Parts: sequence; C-alpha cells; structure tokens
Amino acid sequence: MTWGDGWLPLAVLVTPLVFALPVVWAGDRVRRALWVSGSAVTLVFALMLARRVVLAGPIETLGAQIRADGLAAVMSVLIAFLALVCSVYALDYLPGTHPHEPERRERLARRMPMFTALFLVLESTLFWVAMTNNIVLLWVALEATTLASALLVSFYWDTRALEAGYKYLLLLTVGITAAFFGCVLLYASAAPHLGNESALLISNLRRVAGRLPSHLALASALLLLIGFGTKAGLAPFHPWVADAHAEAPAVMSAFLSSVIIKVPFIGMLRVWSVLGPRYPELNQVLLMLGIFTMVVGAALAIAQDDLKRLHAYSSVSQVGYIAAALGLGTPFGFYAAVFFIVSHALTKGLLFLSTGAVVFSAHEIRSLSALGGLRRRMPITAACTLVGALSLAGMPPFSGFFAKMQVVLAAADARAWLVLGVAVATSLVTMAYTTSMVQRVFASTPRSAELEAADVHEVPASMRLAMVLLAGAVIVLGLMPQCLDSLLRLVPEM
Repeated sequence: MTWGDGWLPLAVLVTPLVFALPVVWAGDRVRRALWVSGSAVTLVFALMLARRVVLAGPIETLGAQIRADGLAAVMSVLIAFLALVCSVYALDYLPGTHPHEPERRERLARRMPMFTALFLVLESTLFWVAMTNNIVLLWVALEATTLASALLVSFYWDTRALEAGYKYLLLLTVGITAAFFGCVLLYASAAPHLGNESALLISNLRRVAGRLPSHLALASALLLLIGFGTKAGLAPFHPWVADAHAEAPAVMSAFLSSVIIKVPFIGMLRVWSVLGPRYPELNQVLLMLGIFTMVVGAALAIAQDDLKRLHAYSSVSQVGYIAAALGLGTPFGFYAAVFFIVSHALTKGLLFLSTGAVVFSAHEIRSLSALGGLRRRMPITAACTLVGALSLAGMPPFSGFFAKMQVVLAAADARAWLVLGVAVATSLVTMAYTTSMVQRVFASTPRSAELEAADVHEVPASMRLAMVLLAGAVIVLGLMPQCLDSLLRLVPEM
C-alpha cells in the first residue's frame, strides 16, 4: 500500500476534529457554517474512500491499526451522511423555541458551542469504531462514543435530561466494561499463537481463531456480546434507550437511533466473522437474543403514548432483526444485516427528525393522546413521516421493505423458520403502531384545547430540507437497492 491510499481513512477520521476546534470560539453564524461545512467535507472524503475500497480493496494504514474494508466504507458513508443531515436540521432547530421559557433558550444558546464541538468529536469517534483493526482500540473507540454522546443527550440540562444522561452513561459504561474483559481474554488466548505478531489486530486474530482454547474463545465472545449488546440496545440490555431518546434533542435522538446504536454491530460483525464459523453455539445465542429483542421492543412500542418513546422502543425491536441476521452465521445473513443497518438508519433518522419537527411546532406536546390534525398545518412533515412510517413497517417501494425481505430470505436460506416467523409477525405489529401513529398525529382532529388554540405551522427551511433529504434517500434505496451492492458484497470478506 502506498501513502496515496492511506491518507483517505485518516482524512475521514481527522476532518471532524479539525472543524471541532474553531467552533468552540466562533460566533453563532460562523459556528453553524463550520458545522455544516465540516460534515460536508467529511462526507466527500467518505465517498472517496468507499470508491477506492470498491476499486482496489481494503486500505490499511498506521501499521494496519486502521483498516478500511467494505464494512468500514459502508458505515463511514452512512455516518457522514447522517451527520450532515443532522447538522443541516440543527441550523433552525437548536437551541429550540421554548416560548414559555425565554431564559431557558438563552441558557441553552450559551451551551451551543459545546454541543457543536462534541457532536463533531462524536462523529470522529464513530469513524474510529468503523475503521479500527485493533480489538482493544475498538473498545476504546466505543467507550469514547459513549463519553462524547452522554453530554449531548443531557443538553437540555433539566431534571429529566440529566437523569437520562446519567442512566445512559452508567448502564453503557457497565456494559462496555464487560466488553473490555472480553477483549483482554481474546488477546490473551491469541497471543501465544502469533509469536512476534500483534494479537491485538483483528486481521491477525482471524488467522489463529481455530487454535484458540474453546472455553476462552466462548467466554470472550459472550462478554463482548454483553458489552456490544448493551450499546446497541438489545433486550434485555435496553433500559437506557427510551429515556435517552426521549429527553435528548431531536438531532441527537436521530443520531442515536440511526448511527450510535448501529456501530456496536461493527464489533459484533468483526468478532462473529472470526469466531462464529468455529463455534456455532455463538450464532445460536445471538439468534435467540435477536428474536427476543424483536418481540420485546415491538410489545413496548405498541403500548406507548409518548411519540419519542414509541420510536425509541421501535428501534429496540428493529435492532433485533440485525442481531438475528448476524446470528444466522451465513454470508447472506451478514449482507442482510448490513443492508438493514443502512435502511433502518435512514428510516429512523427520518422519523426522529419529523417527530422533532412536530414537537418543535406543537410547543413541546408529544403525547399521542393530545396530538392530532397536523396534516394541513404541517404538510411536508406529514409526508416525510408517512414515508418513514411505511418504510419502518416494511412496505414497498421503500427501503424498509427490501431490508426486511433480505432478513426473511436469509432466514429461509438458512432454514431458520423461527426467525422468519417472528420477523414477519413483528413487522405486522410494527405496521399497526406506525400507521396508528400517523393517523393519530396527522389525520385525526386535535385532542387538546392547547394544541387547537396554538399557532402550529410548518417548520423552518433547514429542518424541512433535512427531512426531505432522508425521505429521498429512503425512496431511492427502496427503488434501487442494488446501488449498495458494490460495497455490501465485500462485507462477508472482512
């Protein structure tokens, strides 16, 4: 590899950090421009990296500590695109309207430089997770995403937000500690078989996986599953999900659900591609965990009255599809899992941004029993929400249909009939609560006098643009699902 290849992964990693430094001291307009510009430049580098990986294969740099393969390229483009969309949305969204609390808006406005800088730092740590080839640095990067995002979750700095941030930080730190011991065990069991070569490199672990003591390999994998599963919101490790999504700003809720709870699956993919083929029982554990998560998340979502909590528990249910697809242990299952990650990231990002638009215009009302009749007042938000809801429910021609179809077909190919049945049943439940949500929020009459009397209107231009970008991406991926094939076909070759 030449240095001409190796600079691209580093450019993707470093660019957000370069822009994070000046935003702390910049004025409001300059800071917003830097945020969007930094995200746009990073997306350009991520697209260049993806093209290079497709044409020339994986790129390694820094002594193979950084390795950009097909999975890293897919996730880097996804992270960069969602970060750009969120930065555009935030132009008019943050620090919020807060019509009854002008002093709160002033207080939050003073904290905006910190929010913007931390968001860019968080973006960089997510790229680090996607591209690291070092098992311990993978753990460090995941912990860094937790630390960077905890303050963003608590941005509103009221009692509920602080409680949500504390729970988020506490539970994820406890969970990721289990992953640390898993990393140590994996390193200790592989080091004797690699001689002078580093047992920290995942690419080296793959070569000696068959020689690892089975009890150590299984124990390390299960510890890593606990840590990564907690971060991903898999049941029963999911208690933090609803509070964090509900109390964070919509920008952060969208980024949490679309990207942050997806990056732990990078770690699962890396570990399961090494150990899964040799220890089928690991696949069965992940398979059962995925099925359990699908059912629990759907049951909790359908019982919610709070709009943001409904989407939060829906995310729990949907990540169960990803875990189940990985647990199939087949190349088709890996392909289906990554396609589902991309589709759900776009869909759930859209739904959280549209929910943020509803709450923004409805003066902080987010109860389904109080909302209603917003279709004529907010036509663009209503249309974007409908696109997201139909995609989440698995309706054609949106990306969610093909994502769920890939999981079902992968399950049928592996003869995993239980996965197939639960996936279809959960999809029907999802259709029930998403269509009910759209009908109650936009089509029915207002249920509260406060909402009926309020001056509710469509959100500002930057928020509409962000939602339209994501809705367009959901439609394009649904109409042309093969557009990702050049990258996704490289995923089983990690």
